[in-house]
Amino acid sequence: MRHIDFFDLLLVSKDFAFYFKKIKSKVSKNVLYTNTEPSLYKPSKEVYKIVDIPDYMEVELHNSSTKLKSIDINTYKGSMVNLTKYSNLKEFLTKHFNAKKRAQFNTYKKRLEKCFNISYKVYFGNIEKAEYDRLFKKFPEMIKKRFDLLGTEHYDLAVWDRYEQNSFSLINEKRACLFVIYDGNNPISISLTPVMGKVLYGFVRGFDVNYSKFYLGFTDLIFQLEWCFNNNMEVFDLVKGVFPYKSKFTNSTYYFQNKIIYNTTSVSSTCIALAKSLKIKSFYFIVKLLKKINIDTLYHSYINKKNDEKKIEKLSLNNECMLYKTTILTSDFIVSKNHNTIDIRKSENSFLRKTVYDILYTLQEPITSITIYKETEERYILKGIKKSYKITATKAL
Repeated sequence: MRHIDFFDLLLVSKDFAFYFKKIKSKVSKNVLYTNTEPSLYKPSKEVYKIVDIPDYMEVELHNSSTKLKSIDINTYKGSMVNLTKYSNLKEFLTKHFNAKKRAQFNTYKKRLEKCFNISYKVYFGNIEKAEYDRLFKKFPEMIKKRFDLLGTEHYDLAVWDRYEQNSFSLINEKRACLFVIYDGNNPISISLTPVMGKVLYGFVRGFDVNYSKFYLGFTDLIFQLEWCFNNNMEVFDLVKGVFPYKSKFTNSTYYFQNKIIYNTTSVSSTCIALAKSLKIKSFYFIVKLLKKINIDTLYHSYINKKNDEKKIEKLSLNNECMLYKTTILTSDFIVSKNHNTIDIRKSENSFLRKTVYDILYTLQEPITSITIYKETEERYILKGIKKSYKITATKAL
């Protein structure tokens, strides 16, 4: 049996065209994808299992004749935003969130833009190779740093070469978007989102953890939603994974399906397909049963505990990991001649960035208005327009 991932196919146009002739949206009845070119896909004794096809898609395979049949099996749930229910971003936010939450989103964005030189860019149909290479060097670095801090691993990093190899042509062919938030010339949030017809897939995203106080995830998600409405997208698919930000934005769920395709004229093909489908159905029946008695909750609690232990272990092994305590200084604090200024943008001072940016979020001042002084290797002073802070370093453990 040949195992094929639907989302992997999205990243390689010729492979996608090999299997699929037409795909329609059950949400809007519009055609999302069509291929008029002849395919080499022929009925054979081999059985194909295409996994993770969203069930809101009506799929027509090449050479779909009486010889070919498919068994469709619901697996995991996915989440999406059905955009056809709203005319624009403002209507979506108004209907989906109360005034307090909308004000919070606005605060995150305004403070980010007030403190830094922020710009937003969508690469769709054109991206220079030099900038693409620069972004795709920074992209996995941001993901790795964030998940290292969480004490977990990110699946996409294991197959990053495939993303980097294919995404340049996908973006230039308007088969994928790259959403980037810049601080000056520095990318601080990057999202790769494949496009099929009127569907945008929230595929993989990363952000600079130094800016986490500003809730970049929400700002980035609203940025993408705005683009969806401006470009008449029908579905913003947030795919797999249970994350707090998804539950706040999604208005619909669906099932991923495994599609087992076999040749009915072949006895061996039919037997393999039926046996495999029974095994998969049994597995997901047990999964649903365990969820009913909250075994999945206990499992996730156990995994989170193990991840916390790994995180603590990593910190304890890394002597360079430090915690930074901040204290507000009195208004009569005077900088002495022993205080040397440092540039937070320089790589040798990167260890201070998150602490400084956290303070900026509270101060609501531009980064250009603050000065940072070094007293000792463990003590620093941040002097702003309104207040000054002492930053003291201690060992993490």
